[in-house]
Amino acid sequence: MVQFFCPSCWEEVAEASSKCPYCGVEIESFWDRRDFVEKLIQALRHPESQTPVRAAWLLGQLGDPRAVGPLVDTVRRTTDVFLGRAVVEALGRIDSDEARVFLLTLIDHPVRMIADEAQKAVNHEGLDGFSGSRSVDQETSGESYD
Repeated sequence: MVQFFCPSCWEEVAEASSKCPYCGVEIESFWDRRDFVEKLIQALRHPESQTPVRAAWLLGQLGDPRAVGPLVDTVRRTTDVFLGRAVVEALGRIDSDEARVFLLTLIDHPVRMIADEAQKAVNHEGLDGFSGSRSVDQETSGESYD
């Protein structure tokens, strides 16, 4: 059975819903006002676990710097290590100082999959000698992945 979700609050809604009964957003106009990158950024919070992973991968492929902040927020808040890894990989593909600085903070991440992906991205970008300031402290970067 296909499920439909409100793109604003992510509550399940009926297929024919034009307005979300939970948050009141006009569903069609919500999507009409957004370009593809904005839609992918919104999909990073989708409740179906594979959708955010696919969105992160696509954002990395597109390389749009608008995605960096939402990707960083995603890796900070998620408890899904597979999503975290996909986000780190995506950040490694985006040409952005903010992404590079954040990747450096993840090299010593307590979850090996995250740390390895960050190291791979840093090595690929030639950032080993990068001396930028850290965008988050070590404690914050690891607290979601117990």
